[in-house]
Amino acid sequence: MKPRLLAVAGAGLVVVSLALGLPAPAAAQCSMCQQVVAQSPEAQRFGAELNRAILVLMAAPYLLFSSFALVLFRDRIGRRLRIWAAFFIPR
Repeated sequence: MKPRLLAVAGAGLVVVSLALGLPAPAAAQCSMCQQVVAQSPEAQRFGAELNRAILVLMAAPYLLFSSFALVLFRDRIGRRLRIWAAFFIPR
């Protein structure tokens, strides 16, 4: 059981490392927003703010879903965390 848990933790660490190491595509605009910025000279001045606003709008549904999942599965998550703590912190 412990080698499998270690493999899952390692895979999770790899995924998080890749997500944090490759942030360039996350700063891209959707095609419609890019056309608006390309056509309007005044919109070109605040392109970075537009990218940031798109990322903020994308984050809201994920935060909402995560909070609902945390409330629904908090007992199961707590049990898993206690198992992981027992695995990584020897007594």
